[in-house]
Amino acid sequence: MTTTITQEVKRHSCHIMYNLRSEWADQYFPMELCELLQTLSLGGGTKHNQEVSDTVLIQKPINVQEDVAMFDDQSYQSDTAESDYSSTSTRSESYGCAYLQAIKAQLDTYTTTGGEYLEAIFTHREILSSYPKAHQECARGFSDIAYMLEQRAWRADRDADVEAVTAFRHEAWSIAATMTHYTPASEKTMIGPSACPSSARSSPVCVMQPAW
Repeated sequence: MTTTITQEVKRHSCHIMYNLRSEWADQYFPMELCELLQTLSLGGGTKHNQEVSDTVLIQKPINVQEDVAMFDDQSYQSDTAESDYSSTSTRSESYGCAYLQAIKAQLDTYTTTGGEYLEAIFTHREILSSYPKAHQECARGFSDIAYMLEQRAWRADRDADVEAVTAFRHEAWSIAATMTHYTPASEKTMIGPSACPSSARSSPVCVMQPAW
Protein backbone atom coordinates (compact mmCIF):
# COMPACT_ATOMS: atom_id res chain seq x y z
CA MET A 1 0.00 0.00 0.00
CA THR A 2 2.74 2.41 0.88
CA THR A 3 4.54 1.65 -2.36
CA THR A 4 1.46 2.40 -4.38
CA ILE A 5 0.96 5.77 -2.67
CA THR A 6 4.59 6.70 -3.30
CA GLN A 7 4.31 5.90 -6.99
CA GLU A 8 1.14 7.98 -7.26
CA VAL A 9 2.86 10.94 -5.58
CA LYS A 10 5.84 10.74 -7.98
CA ARG A 11 3.59 10.50 -10.99
CA HIS A 12 1.54 13.47 -9.81
CA SER A 13 4.73 15.49 -9.22
CA CYS A 14 6.03 14.72 -12.69
CA HIS A 15 2.75 15.81 -14.19
CA ILE A 16 2.90 19.10 -12.25
CA MET A 17 6.52 19.74 -13.40
CA TYR A 18 5.61 19.02 -17.01
CA ASN A 19 2.73 21.48 -16.83
CA LEU A 20 4.99 24.13 -15.29
CA ARG A 21 7.63 23.66 -18.01
CA SER A 22 4.99 23.87 -20.72
CA GLU A 23 3.59 27.10 -19.29
CA TRP A 24 7.12 28.63 -19.02
CA ALA A 25 7.97 27.62 -22.56
CA ASP A 26 4.70 29.00 -23.86
CA GLN A 27 5.31 32.29 -22.05
CA TYR A 28 9.04 32.98 -22.63
CA PHE A 29 10.08 31.10 -25.76
CA PRO A 30 7.78 33.06 -28.14
CA MET A 31 9.12 36.34 -26.70
CA GLU A 32 12.74 35.34 -27.31
CA LEU A 33 11.86 34.11 -30.80
CA CYS A 34 10.17 37.43 -31.64
CA GLU A 35 13.18 39.42 -30.43
CA LEU A 36 15.48 37.27 -32.54
CA LEU A 37 13.33 37.70 -35.63
CA GLN A 38 13.26 41.47 -35.13
CA THR A 39 17.06 41.61 -35.29
CA LEU A 40 17.06 39.83 -38.65
CA SER A 41 16.64 41.66 -41.98
CA LEU A 42 15.05 40.44 -45.19
CA GLY A 43 18.52 39.92 -46.74
CA GLY A 44 19.41 37.35 -44.12
CA GLY A 45 21.77 39.55 -42.10
CA THR A 46 21.36 41.35 -38.83
CA LYS A 47 20.65 45.03 -38.38
CA HIS A 48 24.27 45.62 -37.45
CA ASN A 49 25.50 44.16 -40.73
CA GLN A 50 22.92 46.21 -42.64
CA GLU A 51 24.11 49.42 -40.96
CA VAL A 52 27.73 48.63 -41.84
CA SER A 53 26.83 47.94 -45.48
CA ASP A 54 24.85 51.20 -45.65
CA THR A 55 27.85 53.08 -44.28
CA VAL A 56 30.11 51.56 -46.94
CA LEU A 57 27.66 52.48 -49.69
CA ILE A 58 27.39 56.07 -48.45
CA GLN A 59 31.15 56.63 -48.86
CA LYS A 60 32.19 58.94 -51.71
CA PRO A 61 32.97 57.01 -54.91
CA ILE A 62 36.41 57.36 -56.46
CA ASN A 63 36.54 59.86 -59.30
CA VAL A 64 38.45 57.87 -61.91
CA GLN A 65 38.29 60.61 -64.52
CA GLU A 66 39.84 63.14 -62.13
CA ASP A 67 42.71 60.78 -61.32
CA VAL A 68 43.33 60.09 -65.02
CA ALA A 69 43.30 63.81 -65.81
CA MET A 70 45.78 64.49 -63.01
CA PHE A 71 48.06 61.70 -64.25
CA ASP A 72 47.89 63.03 -67.81
CA ASP A 73 48.73 66.53 -66.57
CA GLN A 74 51.77 65.23 -64.67
CA SER A 75 52.90 63.29 -67.75
CA TYR A 76 52.48 66.41 -69.89
CA GLN A 77 54.54 68.48 -67.44
CA SER A 78 57.24 65.79 -67.37
CA ASP A 79 57.37 65.63 -71.18
CA THR A 80 57.50 69.43 -71.39
CA ALA A 81 60.36 69.59 -68.88
CA GLU A 82 62.29 66.91 -70.76
CA SER A 83 61.80 68.68 -74.09
CA ASP A 84 62.90 71.99 -72.56
CA TYR A 85 65.97 70.34 -71.08
CA SER A 86 66.87 68.63 -74.35
CA SER A 87 66.45 71.85 -76.33
CA THR A 88 68.51 73.77 -73.77
CA SER A 89 71.28 71.17 -73.82
CA THR A 90 71.25 71.20 -77.63
CA ARG A 91 71.62 74.96 -77.70
CA SER A 92 74.38 74.90 -75.09
CA GLU A 93 76.35 72.26 -77.03
CA SER A 94 76.15 74.10 -80.37
CA TYR A 95 79.52 75.83 -80.28
CA GLY A 96 81.56 77.04 -83.20
CA CYS A 97 80.96 78.68 -86.55
CA ALA A 98 78.87 77.25 -89.38
CA TYR A 99 81.88 75.45 -90.82
CA LEU A 100 82.56 73.57 -87.57
CA GLN A 101 78.85 72.85 -87.19
CA ALA A 102 78.89 71.22 -90.63
CA ILE A 103 81.81 69.02 -89.57
CA LYS A 104 79.90 67.97 -86.44
CA ALA A 105 76.82 67.11 -88.49
CA GLN A 106 78.89 64.87 -90.81
CA LEU A 107 81.05 63.33 -88.11
CA ASP A 108 79.65 59.82 -88.63
CA THR A 109 80.99 59.81 -92.19
CA TYR A 110 83.97 62.09 -91.51
CA THR A 111 87.24 60.31 -92.36
CA THR A 112 90.70 61.10 -91.03
CA THR A 113 92.92 58.54 -92.75
CA GLY A 114 93.66 60.80 -95.72
CA GLY A 115 94.52 63.84 -93.60
CA GLU A 116 91.11 65.50 -93.93
CA TYR A 117 91.47 66.97 -90.45
CA LEU A 118 94.48 69.05 -91.59
CA GLU A 119 92.47 70.46 -94.47
CA ALA A 120 89.69 71.37 -92.03
CA ILE A 121 92.14 73.23 -89.79
CA PHE A 122 93.69 75.23 -92.66
CA THR A 123 90.28 76.06 -94.15
CA HIS A 124 89.04 77.32 -90.80
CA ARG A 125 92.13 79.49 -90.36
CA GLU A 126 91.36 81.25 -93.64
CA ILE A 127 87.76 81.85 -92.54
CA LEU A 128 88.94 83.03 -89.13
CA SER A 129 91.37 85.55 -90.57
CA SER A 130 88.65 87.10 -92.74
CA TYR A 131 86.30 87.87 -89.84
CA PRO A 132 87.65 86.92 -86.39
CA LYS A 133 84.69 88.36 -84.48
CA ALA A 134 82.41 85.55 -85.72
CA HIS A 135 84.64 82.84 -84.25
CA GLN A 136 84.48 83.60 -80.53
CA GLU A 137 83.24 80.06 -79.72
CA CYS A 138 85.32 78.12 -82.25
CA ALA A 139 87.87 77.11 -79.60
CA ARG A 140 85.10 75.22 -77.79
CA GLY A 141 83.88 73.91 -81.15
CA PHE A 142 87.25 72.33 -81.95
CA SER A 143 87.42 70.84 -78.44
CA ASP A 144 83.98 69.28 -78.88
CA ILE A 145 84.93 67.78 -82.24
CA ALA A 146 88.11 66.35 -80.71
CA TYR A 147 86.09 64.76 -77.91
CA MET A 148 83.58 63.28 -80.36
CA LEU A 149 86.38 61.83 -82.47
CA GLU A 150 87.92 60.35 -79.34
CA GLN A 151 84.68 58.63 -78.34
CA ARG A 152 83.63 57.13 -81.67
CA ALA A 153 84.42 53.55 -82.68
CA TRP A 154 87.45 52.67 -84.79
CA ARG A 155 87.14 52.00 -88.49
CA ALA A 156 89.55 51.63 -91.38
CA ASP A 157 88.78 55.15 -92.64
CA ARG A 158 89.27 56.52 -89.10
CA ASP A 159 92.80 55.30 -88.65
CA ALA A 160 94.13 58.81 -87.93
CA ASP A 161 91.55 59.76 -85.30
CA VAL A 162 94.22 60.00 -82.60
CA GLU A 163 96.27 62.46 -84.67
CA ALA A 164 93.12 64.42 -85.51
CA VAL A 165 92.19 64.67 -81.82
CA THR A 166 95.63 66.04 -80.98
CA ALA A 167 95.58 68.53 -83.88
CA PHE A 168 92.05 69.78 -83.10
CA ARG A 169 92.86 70.33 -79.42
CA HIS A 170 96.01 72.22 -80.32
CA GLU A 171 93.99 74.37 -82.73
CA ALA A 172 91.43 75.02 -80.01
CA TRP A 173 94.20 76.21 -77.68
CA SER A 174 95.61 78.48 -80.40
CA ILE A 175 92.20 80.02 -81.15
CA ALA A 176 91.54 80.59 -77.44
CA ALA A 177 94.87 82.38 -77.08
CA THR A 178 94.15 84.50 -80.17
CA MET A 179 90.66 85.46 -79.00
CA THR A 180 92.03 86.49 -75.60
CA HIS A 181 94.24 89.17 -77.15
CA TYR A 182 91.79 90.09 -79.88
CA THR A 183 89.92 93.39 -79.56
CA PRO A 184 87.22 94.30 -82.08
CA ALA A 185 87.91 97.37 -84.19
CA SER A 186 84.81 99.13 -82.86
CA GLU A 187 86.22 98.95 -79.32
CA LYS A 188 89.64 100.33 -80.16
CA THR A 189 90.38 103.87 -79.04
CA MET A 190 92.35 106.03 -81.37
CA ILE A 191 94.92 107.96 -79.40
CA GLY A 192 96.08 111.12 -81.15
CA PRO A 193 97.83 114.35 -80.20
CA SER A 194 94.55 115.82 -79.02
CA ALA A 195 94.13 112.96 -76.60
CA CYS A 196 97.26 113.87 -74.70
CA PRO A 197 96.75 116.08 -71.65
CA SER A 198 97.77 119.72 -72.04
CA SER A 199 99.99 119.53 -69.01
CA ALA A 200 101.97 116.64 -70.41
CA ARG A 201 105.65 117.48 -70.77
CA SER A 202 107.50 116.43 -73.87
CA SER A 203 110.50 114.23 -73.52
CA PRO A 204 113.86 116.08 -73.51
CA VAL A 205 115.48 116.39 -76.92
CA CYS A 206 119.14 116.92 -77.52
CA VAL A 207 119.62 119.94 -79.84
CA MET A 208 123.03 120.68 -81.29
CA GLN A 209 123.97 124.31 -81.89
CA PRO A 210 125.21 125.08 -85.38
CA ALA A 211 128.90 125.71 -85.72
CA TRP A 212 129.85 129.30 -86.75
